[in-house]
Amino acid sequence: MGPSLHYVSFPSLHDAPLAIAARLRLPRTASHKHPAILILHGSAGPSLREGGYADVLNEAGFVTLEPDQWAARGLRGGAEGRPKTVVETLPDLYGAHAFLAAHPAVDARRIGVIGFSFGGVAAMLAATRAQNEKFLTEGSFAALMPVYPVCWTYNRVPGFEFRDLVDAPIHLVTGALDQYDNDPEAGPKLVAGLPAQDRGRVRTTVIPQAHHGFDMPGADMEVQDPFGNQGKGGPLTMRYNADATAQSHRLAVEFFTRALAR
Repeated sequence: MGPSLHYVSFPSLHDAPLAIAARLRLPRTASHKHPAILILHGSAGPSLREGGYADVLNEAGFVTLEPDQWAARGLRGGAEGRPKTVVETLPDLYGAHAFLAAHPAVDARRIGVIGFSFGGVAAMLAATRAQNEKFLTEGSFAALMPVYPVCWTYNRVPGFEFRDLVDAPIHLVTGALDQYDNDPEAGPKLVAGLPAQDRGRVRTTVIPQAHHGFDMPGADMEVQDPFGNQGKGGPLTMRYNADATAQSHRLAVEFFTRALAR
């Protein structure tokens, strides 16, 4: 029997009221509290990608929450239809954290986050004490999995500082053919350059033959983004890869199962 699906909303932690609509899925075996995963979409907005991860995580016993961060802002998505900065969406993440922590089916100590592209950047920033401590007086997300979060930007572009990390495991997943970075080793190189204490918290996986958006069913397109090609802009390919998607799904289940074990 599959999970029970609920359409919910929760308040972002912005100063101005902002209600974020979301899909909440609960495992049917609700006799005990479950770990939960917040699933963050990318620039295009909600897609089949997030539901694919929710499916495998629900089957593994996780509660999942899939917010639509753009609808509340009246944004259409894409490079021209997303918030100006990722930082302005971080109050959404912590509003979601508070919502999940208060839910009777969720173990508040075991809440993780996975994000893709724009959402992956948010997950990266939520792993830093500088951003986390703006919203939580203690603790953090208990595990964080950024997927193709445009690695070339970190510690180079203002607002993309990635250092002084929270005490939680982080799994950075990238695609070898991702044209935002144009470097299969962009993720490992980023982590290799971190201070030793931070470096020890981050695991990396580079998925071969994987473009940006490799886990978006039906994706096969060329897009323009000023952050593409290491900030040079121009065209870049987004293309679905079923094998890469299956690998990333397995990684997500394995990582969160291990990281959020009792």
